[in-house]
Amino acid sequence: MTVARRSVGEWLSSLPTLFILLTVIFLSSGQIIHSQLLKIGENTWDEYFLLRGAGMVSEPTCNPDPDINQRVREIVEQRKAEAANDPLGDILGGSSVDPDAIRGSLEASRENCRNKWDRFKIVEEKVTPAVIMFRNIEGGVAKVVSTLGDYKRLLLCLLVMICAITATLARHHISLRPSRTKKDHVVTTTAQLIANAALLMSATVYRAEEVEAIASGVTVSNFYLHQFWIAGFALLTAASIYQLIRPPKDLETGGSWPKAFLTIPLYSFMSLTAAAQFASQGYYHGISVYLNMMMELSTLFLNLALYIWIGMLLKQTKLAHLVFDILRPWKMSPELMCFVVLAVAAIPTAYTGASGIFVIAAGATIYQELIRVGARKQLALAATAMSGSMGVVLRPCLLVVIIAALNKSVTTAELFSSGYKIFFLSLFLFFIYSQFARTSPARIAPFTEALPKSLKRMVPLMPYAIIVGAILVLFSDVLGRQLDEFSAPIILPVMMIGILFYEKLSRHLLHLFTLFLVPMVVMSFMGIWEGYQALTSGQVPVGVSAAELEDILWAEFWRNIFLTAFMVIHYLVKTGDQDPHYQPEAGVSEKLEGSLRMATNETTGHIGALLMLMALSVSTGGIIERSGLLEMLPEVFPSIWVAMGILVATMVIIGMIMDPYGAVILVNATIAQVAFNNGIDPLHFWMITLVAFELGYLTPPVALNHLLTRQVVGDDEVESAKLSTGSFFRRYEKFLLPIATMLTALLIVSFLPLVSDGLHEWLFQKIQSGG
Repeated sequence: MTVARRSVGEWLSSLPTLFILLTVIFLSSGQIIHSQLLKIGENTWDEYFLLRGAGMVSEPTCNPDPDINQRVREIVEQRKAEAANDPLGDILGGSSVDPDAIRGSLEASRENCRNKWDRFKIVEEKVTPAVIMFRNIEGGVAKVVSTLGDYKRLLLCLLVMICAITATLARHHISLRPSRTKKDHVVTTTAQLIANAALLMSATVYRAEEVEAIASGVTVSNFYLHQFWIAGFALLTAASIYQLIRPPKDLETGGSWPKAFLTIPLYSFMSLTAAAQFASQGYYHGISVYLNMMMELSTLFLNLALYIWIGMLLKQTKLAHLVFDILRPWKMSPELMCFVVLAVAAIPTAYTGASGIFVIAAGATIYQELIRVGARKQLALAATAMSGSMGVVLRPCLLVVIIAALNKSVTTAELFSSGYKIFFLSLFLFFIYSQFARTSPARIAPFTEALPKSLKRMVPLMPYAIIVGAILVLFSDVLGRQLDEFSAPIILPVMMIGILFYEKLSRHLLHLFTLFLVPMVVMSFMGIWEGYQALTSGQVPVGVSAAELEDILWAEFWRNIFLTAFMVIHYLVKTGDQDPHYQPEAGVSEKLEGSLRMATNETTGHIGALLMLMALSVSTGGIIERSGLLEMLPEVFPSIWVAMGILVATMVIIGMIMDPYGAVILVNATIAQVAFNNGIDPLHFWMITLVAFELGYLTPPVALNHLLTRQVVGDDEVESAKLSTGSFFRRYEKFLLPIATMLTALLIVSFLPLVSDGLHEWLFQKIQSGG
């Protein structure tokens, strides 16, 4: 059934999801825009902060020229009369009146009144229609942003519910194996129905509990959200009933009941476990209570949804293919190619939230390209899964931002500084293990042969560099916002949409980006010259030191040099037709509207699958927290070595069974303080936690990145990679190679710094300015 050539599902799920995502971008960018509007107003009109009140501030009612002497006499007489009528006046000293004090008070009031009149007259004299028009725009932006900002919890609630229902109807929830047979369908749908009903019951009981609390005089915030949760879980339950009544027509016959239980979505397992555990404690609304904890971090989880959208937009572009075009002339051996792929993939992984989104976006391309260079299927699957986890410690990974938001003992700057060192350690370990595991000699083409071809194939990337550079300059020079872990969810979608406009709509749009970039670079060079003159004359602006100003000028100088080089190479260097004419991929459109629509459709399903998993991970954390298991850990261990060993084992187990975002909340609430009590430095502890979570991404029983790899590569392709002969390592290489790499990294990061104070200080350096 379609309406205006769009399915009903797109109208009811993808369109609302797109609206919510755009609203989140507007909220974040709106704050930046409003800040810049205030700066523009102050630079354009003197005392704009006074002028912006024109028409909204009433005329003062006080008298700016009162008769001070007359008022003094009146007040003195009044107070003497009051003292005469007061029988205790003489005792309390009320009969004495100080005319000088009264005069001083009246003169101060007169001065204050005159200041009010002066400000009012200034506003009335200087205000112009232009000021009023600008004030209305600036005030309107501020009002809309502040109003919508109060409803971020509602936006997240609606996003979770819409996308979860979509994922249910599309059979897109994450499970250990896909549902294929009729037996699979009966088991997985029944489990989802019971799990969703448990969520509905929990939300209903929670609302009743808060109604009683309100009746007893307790203040309850965001009470209105209960109606949305109840309605959402009711619709989710109805979707499961519909799936059970109307099974898909493509289901196979056969199958086995034991294997069918592996098709139950992970969130359903967590929901059923949490519901049973909380019910045994009489805590029937426990899931909803912990779900409400997720709402406290609504901004971060909305940003995660934006990262998912970014990943799906990336999938619609040719960027992954163009990067592999640069690597092909080197004719690297499979193991060496995997090493390079992991190094390159870590950056987009960090920029897509390190939640496996990059695997969904580019996993199929990575796997196919590795197979093309001769990689074993097991090795290709291992590298594809690892491509979504290596960037978890790099800027601007959202997981690191959540850790810094929950724990004030570390900053994002410190975590990312240590993260870069640990990333290179992990990458080096993968290189060593992969070389020991290789089945053919290592090879690479001669530099004289490969380098010219590789450089030539970098030219098609220049338009993308120009688009990205223009958008970065727009945000940094016009809107005053640099690309960092806080602004990435806003800036990256704009970049992806700009690239899609260039690829799918018209390549002539690149000229518009260039026309914007050229004058901005010229003005930037002029600003650098002015800053250099200020630096040499010693007239450094207030609020910045000479060293900081010099660093800023050099960074901007090299930025401009690179941007200029990109434009010159694109417009002057001709390399001929290098387009390998890629075959259209499934789920990738050749048109702009189709790309945006397909990206949003995929985003909706992935948001529903991942956010439901994360939401129930928080409840699973609640079970562990309330079980008292972690409280059984002693506050102080006999030695720091024993403490480290037990804490590392505990976090690895948590990382293996929980989503990292939910696990971070649990670890921060329970294990972190135990580590600190035993003398483990907070920065050291959180880096261990991140590496343990990287290991958890890749280790059964959940192995989230392997599940996502199976989803994008295809179940049949993964099954074809299984080996019945050969060594144990060869048969399970897709699991063992990543585990060996990350486990070794975890042991090194955990224990070696305890041996050497110098190594500890180098790895986990505190950044004073960040503190």
